[in-house]
Amino acid sequence: MEYQEKKFTIPSLEGISDESVKQHLGLYAGYVKNFNAMSALMPALAGDEKNALALAELIRRRSFEFGGMRLHEYYFAQFEGGSTPLTTGGALEKQFEKDYKKAEHFLPYFKMIAGIRGPGWAILYWDALSQQLLAGFSGEQHQGHFVALPIVLALDVWEHAYLLDYGASGRGKYVDAFFNNLNWGVIEERFNKLSSWKPN
Repeated sequence: MEYQEKKFTIPSLEGISDESVKQHLGLYAGYVKNFNAMSALMPALAGDEKNALALAELIRRRSFEFGGMRLHEYYFAQFEGGSTPLTTGGALEKQFEKDYKKAEHFLPYFKMIAGIRGPGWAILYWDALSQQLLAGFSGEQHQGHFVALPIVLALDVWEHAYLLDYGASGRGKYVDAFFNNLNWGVIEERFNKLSSWKPN
């Protein structure tokens, strides 16, 4: 099955330029294209033992491309519909209070994760088994994840996300801009769907 590039309706963002978004979307399209191209190569390589090393490298690279594709789909969807605040008294705010003592403690904590040195993603996951939110850092899109946990919020902190607008040292300003433009309604909808499911 070939994956199709998704289209997003993203309004003009405060602090993240239209050109930066355009270039970022182009990078996402490349992940989709590369994943499909690599997938098409694999059957032929798998048929001959002499291709074992080439196949192993292709599998490693393909997982990187898939991670870039899927994480960017989470990322761009979070801007659709424009900026909206977190619902006061909503299920996600209550979960923040449970996991972080106070809801307002979440953002500083998550921004610290986003500031970890090196490229990657700050990601908030939901663990249905323990009924808690888990935040982490994925350094290379296909590594460092909480295995099998679904994503609630994804923040791209690779340099391509902020270099055009803020330069190499402007990650913190970009992270602030990201949250200023975030549609918390999208995040809450994800969380509400995930938290309604209970494992056996």
